Amino acid sequence: MCKLFDDWKKEIREYCENNGLSFEAAEKLSQSWNKTTIVLYHCESQNSDSGLLNDEPSPMVLLIRREKNGRLTFEQTEHTDKYLKKVS
Repeated sequence: MCKLFDDWKKEIREYCENNGLSFEAAEKLSQSWNKTTIVLYHCESQNSDSGLLNDEPSPMVLLIRREKNGRLTFEQTEHTDKYLKKVS
């Protein structure tokens, strides 16, 4: 897990709770990051015999950015509900 996710954990949890998303599911998603941004994305498990023939981009689920003013901004995608929506 990236250090930024750990550093921003409280704010990410709060965003998830306020928007009906599962923080626990968000923690388990794959992550990419740089100094100011975290991308959460879903990786499909690969069949060991498929090699690169079935290589498809992993869908981006949630984009999290630290703005210049210090606040985090969150951008949901068309995949957010599928992978993070809490089931009642």
